[in-house]
Amino acid sequence: IHPPLLADRGLPGAIQALSLASSIPVDLDLRLDRRLPAPMESAAYFVLAEALANVIKHADADRITLSVTDLGSRLVLRLRDDGRGGADPSRGTGLRGIERRLAAFDGTLRLTSPPGGPTVVEMELPCAS
Repeated sequence: IHPPLLADRGLPGAIQALSLASSIPVDLDLRLDRRLPAPMESAAYFVLAEALANVIKHADADRITLSVTDLGSRLVLRLRDDGRGGADPSRGTGLRGIERRLAAFDGTLRLTSPPGGPTVVEMELPCAS
């Protein structure tokens, strides 16, 4: 499944649309100047959409910072919120779903979410340079 917006505008445009639709203000830092293969763009888009939805639903946050950085051999996706913290992958399906989607590309998820916050979700996808 490749959303039409992603096909038309690429990953940066699709992420901008996600952030504009968010009920919580999102600060964007997009450092991606190339198109990635469609399956990788789709995976990146959907993990960011799920992570953003998790923040909106559970974090009680006032602000989100979302960054996408192309490092050539890998794509780093980072979402930070100023919410309550305490995110735990064992308590729901959202973070586990993100892990599964990333694993299909040999990607990884790192979560830091102490009680009281902030929560930082960092995801990496290997990609050709």
